[in-house]
Amino acid sequence: MLQESPLPPSAAPPGRRIIRFAISAALTVLFLWIAFRGTDPGKLVTLMRGANYWWMLAMFACLMASHAVRSWRWGYLLSPIKRGIGFRNLFAGVMIGYMFNNVLPRAGEIARPYAISRMESLPVSSAFGTIVVERIIDTFSFLLLVALLPLVYDGPLLDSFPWLQSAGRIITVVTAAGLLFLVAMMVRRDWTERFLLRPLGWVLPAGVRLRTEELVNAFLDGFLFLKEPASFAVIALAGALVWFLYFLMTYVALFAFGLGTLGPRAAVVLLTISSIGVAIPTPGSTGSYHAFTSQALIRLFAVDPSLALGFATVTHAVGFIGVTLVGLYYFIRDRFTYAPPVRRI
Repeated sequence: MLQESPLPPSAAPPGRRIIRFAISAALTVLFLWIAFRGTDPGKLVTLMRGANYWWMLAMFACLMASHAVRSWRWGYLLSPIKRGIGFRNLFAGVMIGYMFNNVLPRAGEIARPYAISRMESLPVSSAFGTIVVERIIDTFSFLLLVALLPLVYDGPLLDSFPWLQSAGRIITVVTAAGLLFLVAMMVRRDWTERFLLRPLGWVLPAGVRLRTEELVNAFLDGFLFLKEPASFAVIALAGALVWFLYFLMTYVALFAFGLGTLGPRAAVVLLTISSIGVAIPTPGSTGSYHAFTSQALIRLFAVDPSLALGFATVTHAVGFIGVTLVGLYYFIRDRFTYAPPVRRI
């Protein structure tokens, strides 16, 4: 469980860190092999050089705009914990988080709340709770996108990706169950005390139990926005805008490789399939994004394999390098460190 002064990924227990790194590295190598096997390197380089990078600049602008909207939405999720958090600090926290995700999968989920807690003097556990809320919102948005695919694409989607429908159902059930559980704990703190904290008190020392209770309650504070219905519309609008910008980012990138004729519907399908690759825990989605994106173009739209892989490689590189540089700027500018902050609950 996330502690109030969390250790950085690099300072995690050595055994756990090594296992996590080994799994991530293995997945990266596996998906890169799947994506690049049988590719003609010379043809791939030629196609990448021939891309129109002005369209890539437009793609990156859409990506940064989506991060800006995500930062704005985060401010609404955090507002019950602390009012008036500046957009600049919210954006810095988001970009630092993405930078860490590019180094080690999911490291940004810790770095991001840690960063905002140091800049705005609020509990790390509460900030982490809002990250959980955000991931739940993103998951339901993705599931909605999957449900709408038959309206925009009537090709061999399930023939090419037969696991997509069943995976969507499983994710829906698991996410909904988790959300209901967390909401119940937040709304009925007496249930949390009775069924979670009190049993822990039977096996934990008094001091540890008290600390655990503080952390759990601080974490649940990340869901306090649910008690402010007036913010629901803004949060929903921001979520829709984030996904629209993702779509626009994907669509304009197609033009860089002469694939604009595939149309906006193809961009929706490509966004959906590539989002699955992004969700797989590899550093910065390296390998998994390449494999899912290129395979979607090849199987669903009969794009030349080298061209499809060139598209995946360049779009990934632009996002990876650009986001890392922006995150690194804020990391250095704000003198972000992992020195433990003052304990705050």
